[in-house]
Amino acid sequence: MKSAIITGASSGIGRAIAYELAKNNYNLLLIARRENLLSRICQDLENTYKIKAKYIVMDLSKNNDFSYVKNYFLETFDSLDVLVNNVGIGYYGQIENISLENLEKLFWTNLFSHIFITKELVPIMKQQGYGIIVNIISLIAFFPLKNWSIYSSTKCAQMGFFKSLRRELYRHKIKVINVYPGATETEFFNSLELPYNFPKLDKAEKVAQKVIKAIKRNRNSEVFISFSHWLFHKLSVWI
Repeated sequence: MKSAIITGASSGIGRAIAYELAKNNYNLLLIARRENLLSRICQDLENTYKIKAKYIVMDLSKNNDFSYVKNYFLETFDSLDVLVNNVGIGYYGQIENISLENLEKLFWTNLFSHIFITKELVPIMKQQGYGIIVNIISLIAFFPLKNWSIYSSTKCAQMGFFKSLRRELYRHKIKVINVYPGATETEFFNSLELPYNFPKLDKAEKVAQKVIKAIKRNRNSEVFISFSHWLFHKLSVWI
């Protein structure tokens, strides 16, 4: 049976991807901060889909012993087929108003945690001779918006890192899939004080279904949730 690791799996897109992978007979290791949610999700996944679902409680907004993830996985599962780097938080505001603490928190959550978890797990995939790394980035990586400068920079860096890594891993038959959701109906916006509302929010389940389709294709790819998103990224060169 195939296995996958998902970060930021207690809600939103991460949770939706967990359910879609479970439907497709994947064993799962879920990583997030909230143990009560993780425990409940894992129990439901095991009962409903008869798969193995385990979790690690970890705050990815700061430095951690990321080797623990690798060691726990090797002790619990047989192979690492898919890594989903999903965890992310937002920040809206002008640059002079962000504290150093929040700046570090944003970069650790959106970028450094993805890099360090990938660093620990890539050797497993290299040894296997296969694997898929899925990265939930954002459409904002192509078109940074006013007052989203810090968030945009984390997403641009995330995109650049994984596009480069794709070239490094090509000969090892490890695929890298970058996913670019637009505004999605999740907890992401709960802590942000926005002076406006986005006109349309995608469902997390829609994003998850796109991710599963890309995983099944088993190819290096850039994934957009709708045609309008793809067109937007193409037009961003001229805006």
